[in-house]
Amino acid sequence: MKAKRVLGMFLAVTLTMGTLMGCGGKGEETAEPSADPSGEEEITLRVLATGTDYPEVIDEAVKEKFPNVTLEWETISWNDLNGKMQQYMQSGMPDIVIGKSQDANNYGKYNVWADLTDKPYMEKVSAQALPGVTIEDKVLGMSCTALYGGVFYNKKIFKDQHLEVPTTWDEMEEVVKKLNDAGITPFATHYMENILYTTCLYTLPNMYEASATWGEDFKNGERNAEDPEFKGGYEKVKYMMENSWEDTYSIDQTTCDARFVKGEAAMQVDGSWCINNYLVLDDSFEFGLFPVPNENGDAKLVFEPDITFFQSADTKYSDLIDDIFALMTESDVIGGICDSVSEGSLVEGANVTFTNPSQSDIDMYTEKGQIFDINLIGCQTPAAGFWDECSSDLSEWLHGNMSLEDALKNADSRRNLCGFKEFE
Repeated sequence: MKAKRVLGMFLAVTLTMGTLMGCGGKGEETAEPSADPSGEEEITLRVLATGTDYPEVIDEAVKEKFPNVTLEWETISWNDLNGKMQQYMQSGMPDIVIGKSQDANNYGKYNVWADLTDKPYMEKVSAQALPGVTIEDKVLGMSCTALYGGVFYNKKIFKDQHLEVPTTWDEMEEVVKKLNDAGITPFATHYMENILYTTCLYTLPNMYEASATWGEDFKNGERNAEDPEFKGGYEKVKYMMENSWEDTYSIDQTTCDARFVKGEAAMQVDGSWCINNYLVLDDSFEFGLFPVPNENGDAKLVFEPDITFFQSADTKYSDLIDDIFALMTESDVIGGICDSVSEGSLVEGANVTFTNPSQSDIDMYTEKGQIFDINLIGCQTPAAGFWDECSSDLSEWLHGNMSLEDALKNADSRRNLCGFKEFE
């Protein structure tokens, strides 16, 4: 599974991290060294990155523009960022951190990020990318790529079986019945791994369509896990499992993606990090994407600004880093980053060359306004502590080791982990 696949979609579906333990203050004011294009002064910038696919693209661009600058990379999984941030907020932050857009909120109150609000290069970044990185009217990060979550579907199977893309849950059930009758497995699943993202994709849209402050209301006891929008998400995850492979609990992401590409299932509920896997397996695979249907027929794709650049508030090289961030928005550079991770661009004029068969669907739902930014709700129902524990209970229920009632009671017992994120 790709290193960047982590949840906190919520998906990462994904979502805010656990409470941090340490807090570092700003150091003494220091005169800022500036970039030296002549190469006479050697400068090393420390970069902490939550991904391994794009550093080479960035390295090449920086070395060509600034031959005297060396990027010293530390690459980790986004799941490991919380621990690293606790460490570096006490010992000294790297000059640049590349994470996800929700990391603006996750760590913003510690004053570790520089304010990018009035930087000229931010004018090239899509307005859709700004809400997730804007804290107290300050833009703290530059989001450059986007993930989308929903239901990927095999276009050939849908065409051969004369199936229409479902917009309501009743229509989804009709599609599943027709597939089963034709001897085709409806859903590709990989429950060998934590089913956090799947849980969120099925549950979060219902919750936040019911109320934009569902997590805050839940924390205050005004909503409960027994409410249909929450309970229904659990039930839909079970429905998907019941209409998938019998060996789903021994299937990982890579195997699941491969089976889906081979036509061994018609649909896969997941995020667009899968696209790179699909295309590597078969660059001619034709697939589309639609939102997880709801009862009203107005469901939205989950939208998550992904690769996001942060500048340390304490770096001695802020002018140079501004120049590097500006370089990242140049058409060929951001295009290369998008190509390396098979994600869409949030930067104007990106020279993206990889082909995404589902891009037309993404564009259609975007034009209709049928997308919602996971960052706007992740701070209310965080991945760490809440959804990871809830998805574990859900798994126990699916295995027959826990009743649904007990799983929902356990979710209610975690109210203190919800609500708008406050850091201690």
